[in-house]
Amino acid sequence: MSQKEWQRCLQQQLEPVLTAPDSGVGLSTYTDMPFGIFLYPPEDEWELRQALRDLVVRLENAGKSVQRLSMAELLKQSIEAAGLSLEEIAQGEADLGIAMVRDTIRDVLSGKAAGSTPLDQLVAEAVDKSKPTTSHIVFLERVGALFGLHRPSALLENLHHKVSHPVVLFYPGQRDGPAGLRFMDEAEADHNYRPKLFA
Repeated sequence: MSQKEWQRCLQQQLEPVLTAPDSGVGLSTYTDMPFGIFLYPPEDEWELRQALRDLVVRLENAGKSVQRLSMAELLKQSIEAAGLSLEEIAQGEADLGIAMVRDTIRDVLSGKAAGSTPLDQLVAEAVDKSKPTTSHIVFLERVGALFGLHRPSALLENLHHKVSHPVVLFYPGQRDGPAGLRFMDEAEADHNYRPKLFA
């Protein structure tokens, strides 16, 4: 089976950057924002997860440590920290409609809701800061869970000055023009990305 474009990109573009002595250097042109975005088709989610398992093994063999953070898990944590349960959200959708519940979750993830912790803060707190910034890499995965609730561009911007380790956000979507990205192939194109794009 021939390699897909994103698989080639993972091995030939992203992996050499991550295995370099200082993993953050090639990820971004901003020294204080060592973040990169890896673009892949949403329908290849399961293939990507397998490819990342293999990549982590190769990176660890190269002396790196990789921390994989699931946005689906952090989304759940954020909702529960605000005093809501997934059952209550499901009931709320039935009683109030999806739009109302979606607005509530957006407020939770942005920290606007009472008692909520912003998603970027949860990510920053989860990063193992005891590890060296040159060799400890953070993968943000299962980002599709945020679709319709929180923009990946806002998450990365809000992590600026909070996380100094190299971060790769695995973005399910497609290009829209020279600089735009469409989240999950459906959202309106977002052009507000400063991190380097691997696509």
